[in-house]
Parts: sequence; structure tokens; C-alpha cells
Amino acid sequence: MAQPGDSMVPRRGPLVPGTVIDGRYRITGLIGNWHIGTAYRASGGQGPCTLVICDVVKGRAATFRDWAREEVERSRASCGPTLVTLRDAGLHGESTLFLALRPWEGRSLLGEIKENGAMSNERACRIGEALSKIVARAHSNRLTLAGLRPSTVLLAPTTEAVIVLDLGMGRGLADYLEHAPSMAAAYASPERLLSLPIGPADDIYATGALIYYLLTGQAPAAGRPGEAKLVTPPSWTRKDEGIARYIDSVVLKAMARLPSDRHTANELVLAMGALREVFQISSAAREVLGLPNDGTPFRHEPTSPFFLHDLLGIDTTDAVAPRKSPKD
Repeated sequence: MAQPGDSMVPRRGPLVPGTVIDGRYRITGLIGNWHIGTAYRASGGQGPCTLVICDVVKGRAATFRDWAREEVERSRASCGPTLVTLRDAGLHGESTLFLALRPWEGRSLLGEIKENGAMSNERACRIGEALSKIVARAHSNRLTLAGLRPSTVLLAPTTEAVIVLDLGMGRGLADYLEHAPSMAAAYASPERLLSLPIGPADDIYATGALIYYLLTGQAPAAGRPGEAKLVTPPSWTRKDEGIARYIDSVVLKAMARLPSDRHTANELVLAMGALREVFQISSAAREVLGLPNDGTPFRHEPTSPFFLHDLLGIDTTDAVAPRKSPKD
């Protein structure tokens, strides 16, 4: 099992099975080199776990224990089958730290899209709804995930249940790691790019960006600090005409420039659930409601570029040229 997404970098020689960490965890096997450190299978504490040994930034070890204690407590209420957070953490010697997490299995969205490309509308909406529910649960417990990206959102084998791996990078862990991952700018909200204080709306932006990624097979435009991100409707990149304009509107509202213009987590759950239900309507009902059937074009005109103005608060007159209708 490799860490979702980030490139693996060789570290010092691996610890041998039987090595005891912090007097509680016994190494049982090597998982592999992750970007942030070396991962092992271990036993002890609350049972089998994944243990990651990381280099700590020089001079930061003294304050890590306090941060770790607060982080474990902060994320405890949200931790569950679909959200993997720190179970425990501490120091291992003077220059390294350990992170303990419950074991999990899954393939990252990054790996899935790289191999198979953009998802179907129905599958993207189903996964997007499940991800929104995880975010909503975290927010109900006053936990901002702060850093969702394709490499940390996983699909469980066989069931495709969504699992989020959240080590607390955006809540302070990155400040302690010598090999911390860089920010995923394509999934970072405008306020995060400006290093402004972030809150739940940052997770909504990232969730919208991830749904965009599922629909298009491409990361949204990364943007630069202080510059408005120009987010084109996901339907523009698709070859089929089965995607409805309302999918565009849900994704783009989640990625609105201003935090106050985005959905709340519960609103996004409802919106994604409604989209998912559209694909479960019978063909006869679709015909009555004027909704698309399989293989039948629905969007006779693409989403207008001027639709972006209301959601993103930017002038798209010169930035985006209207695309011709497929019938033209």
C-alpha cells in the first residue's frame, strides 16, 4: 500500500520487524516509502495500525507533542470508516516523529483518473455526494479538513465507498515535517492561495474542484495568489451531450470566488443527491420531465461563459469566447 498520490522518496534504511516505537507500537512489516516518510504495518495501541516515521523540522520537535495531542482530540469525533485521521502521534528520537493511523484499503482518485480518465456523470455524482457527506460530517464536528486533493480521497475496493485520508496537514502538521507535500494549488481556494485564514468554505471549494476533476479528467486551473481563477464549466471538456447544465451550476457554485457565495456542506450534499437521483429516474419519467435518456442529447446549447460572471464575480467578456452550439 503506497501513500495516495505523492511521489515516493527513499529514506534511511527501514526499521526491522520487532522494532518498538514509543514503547507501544511494534513494527510488523514495511509498507513503503511515502513522500512524507516511511510507512510500516504495526501492532499495539488500539490494535493493528499504519505507522509513518517522518523527519521533523529542526527546532520544532519540542512543540510537536502538544500539537499532536490537540490534533488527535480535535479529529476524534469525525474519525470513522470514511475518514482516516491521526489515531496517535509522538516523537521517535530527537529528529523523527511517528504518526499512527488505522489501516485502510483504497485506490486514490488520482490513480483512478490517470488510468481510466473522466468518469461517467452518474458515477461522478455518486462519488461527489459521498465526499460531500464526509465533509458535512466533519463540519458538524467543527473540523475543517483543509487540503482535500485527488491523492487523499480514496475508493474502497469492490464497494467504491469513499474514504478521505486526513493527517492534519492543513491544520499544522506540514509545519513540522521536513518533507511536507506542497500545496495542491488546483484544489486550493482563492483565500488559501492568499494565505488568508480558512474555514469550512475552503473544503467546499476543494470538493467542487474534485468533482470537476472526476467529470473532466483534468485538474481545474491552478490560478495565482491575488488573481481570480477562471473555472470553465466542466461540460465544456466532455464529448458527450448528456451532462446537464445544472451539474455545471452545482460545481461552479462550490468553486465560487467568495466563500460566502459557495454552498454550505449540507447544501452541497442535497444538491449532489438530487443530481444522483436524476440518473435513477426511469426512461418514461425522463421523457415526461424532458430529461436526457441514454444516448440522447440533452444540452442543445453549452453553458454560457457569461454564467461565470454571477458565480465568480469576474468579467468573462474577453477572457472566454462563447463556444458554438453542437448543432451549429
